[in-house]
Formats: sequence, C-alpha cells, structure tokens
Amino acid sequence: MMWLYLVALAILGLVVVVFIGRWSGAEAPAEESPATAGDDVDQLLARAEGHLTAEDVDAVEFDSAARGYRMDQVDKLLAALSEQLRERK
Repeated sequence: MMWLYLVALAILGLVVVVFIGRWSGAEAPAEESPATAGDDVDQLLARAEGHLTAEDVDAVEFDSAARGYRMDQVDKLLAALSEQLRERK
C-alpha cells in the first residue's frame, strides 16, 4: 500500500514540473528594478552637482520599502544635516 502513495507523489511531482515548464527553478531577480532607476534622490544629486543646500535636504523624499530604514532616524539625520547647511550660509 505504501508504494501507491509513492507512485501518487511521483505523478504529482511530474505534473508540477510540467506546469512550471522547467527543472532549474525561478529566474534570478534583476540587479536594479525600473522602479528605482532615476529616483528623486538621483535626480537631486545630479541637479545639485555636489553642492546641496538645506532646501534640497528638506525637499528630499525617500520611497518606502518593506525592509527599509527607520523613518524617524532618517528624518532626524536629515534635519541635523539641513541645520548644519543653514549655519554654513
């Protein structure tokens, strides 16, 4: 009777392989998704050419991500950097 379960499992495995269409598994993800290409931060850095102002730092917005940074920490650092840039003027 155990052999019947093994045969059923083998048939089920073959059906899954046929529906998937390959043995190698899923394809590797792309290096960079189109959603992150040319984001607001890249545009800001290109426009500022290395000379960021406090207003640039105030205006920057980060995209949300499932495993991103803690927003409160990023906001705190950006506020401190913005304040330092204002003081240098």
